[in-house]
Amino acid sequence: QWYQRRVRSSGINAEYGLAALASLGTCGDKSYNYFDFTRQWAPGSCYLSSHKCKHLPEYMDYWTIHGLWPSRTATDYPENCISSCHFTNTTIQDLVGEMHRRWPTDYSGGDTKFWSHEYCKHGTCCTDTLPTEHDYFGKALELNTLLDMDKALASGGITPSLDTGYTFDQLRGAFGDAFGVGSVTSWCRWVKEKGNQSGKQLLFQVSVCISKQFKPMDCPTAARNSCDECKPFYIFPFSVLRA
Repeated sequence: QWYQRRVRSSGINAEYGLAALASLGTCGDKSYNYFDFTRQWAPGSCYLSSHKCKHLPEYMDYWTIHGLWPSRTATDYPENCISSCHFTNTTIQDLVGEMHRRWPTDYSGGDTKFWSHEYCKHGTCCTDTLPTEHDYFGKALELNTLLDMDKALASGGITPSLDTGYTFDQLRGAFGDAFGVGSVTSWCRWVKEKGNQSGKQLLFQVSVCISKQFKPMDCPTAARNSCDECKPFYIFPFSVLRA
């Protein structure tokens, strides 16, 4: 998931594994207006996927962090803001245990490589507000606790299920009640299971937008939407990866 960043949409949206729909980023412009704080759901990205997912620990059955991304608009963001980035986890040793639990990659490349990618591509572009690696990763972990995805969805009646689909109005309602926002940015992919050729729409990633003061805010809209809001989305349980 960290090899490609994202293809945005209007309030609800899509990314990696999908063809790019727009050219993102503006060469040399390091400005940004807000952050995308993005969490991912491994069954949504790994189930019946062509990419190689690693074996996830048995205790993992929750949303995990993908990244904290400084952004200008719904389709434009700075990236790789220093010419040479050499990340090591020596400066974040006190955070590493929690990061392995809350910010793992589901690819086979390893967590440290994933963190290096996220910091060098995105963290280097917000040093005005998060000056150090420790500040960047520590703030993301703090936001992950404050903006509890699993609790927000469960409180809105949205729980993992193979058979129950949900509407995007329910999704917006859940985040509105929990975080006080009217829009988020989401990513979906379609899977076709044996005996069900019409397929199901899996939600695998959601961004809650965050101001520079680190408060939740409505996400900007964009012209494209990878999730079909006229059809239900599903959040498959982790059991589909362990069958």
